[in-house]
Amino acid sequence: MKTSKRIELPKVVLIYSVMSALALAWIYFAHLEVRFLGIKGIPEATFLAFLLFVFSALITTHTAWAQKLEEFFAQIVTPLTFPVIFILALCSSVGEELFFRGAFQNQFGLIPASIIFGCIHIPWNKLMIPWTITAIVAGFLLGGLYIYAGNLLAPITLHFTINLLNLWAINQKYSVHSQNF
Repeated sequence: MKTSKRIELPKVVLIYSVMSALALAWIYFAHLEVRFLGIKGIPEATFLAFLLFVFSALITTHTAWAQKLEEFFAQIVTPLTFPVIFILALCSSVGEELFFRGAFQNQFGLIPASIIFGCIHIPWNKLMIPWTITAIVAGFLLGGLYIYAGNLLAPITLHFTINLLNLWAINQKYSVHSQNF
């Protein structure tokens, strides 16, 4: 399935900057207690990210639907240089975790935050439905890590690392000239 959608870095940075600003305003005006930094949960986040990356690679290798989904995403996220991949992973992880864990989860709880997090990963077509379901599961994992660690840095680390690894791997596999560094 072909798509005309492409990653446009300035738009992505703007969207996640607005999301971050809204989250910070929400946290401030709702008087939510949010701990942004901490060491607890960082090793677990890093381990989980690599575990999920390997699991994702295995599913993609052994299932047709995951292979088709990866090919579809490759049309959107390739070719990208490593600095662009890094910026995309950083902006998405900080923006989404500030909003969904820092503001939404603190205000409404783990279950609504995880479901809404998954639902914003909207399927543009039937092929993407597993991505939305996976995002809901990831929302529970990120939210659980936030509860366990008591800080936003842990879920940001998990989110950043998995996005960085997946974007890098897709670009290594599908870019004509793998000049990502």
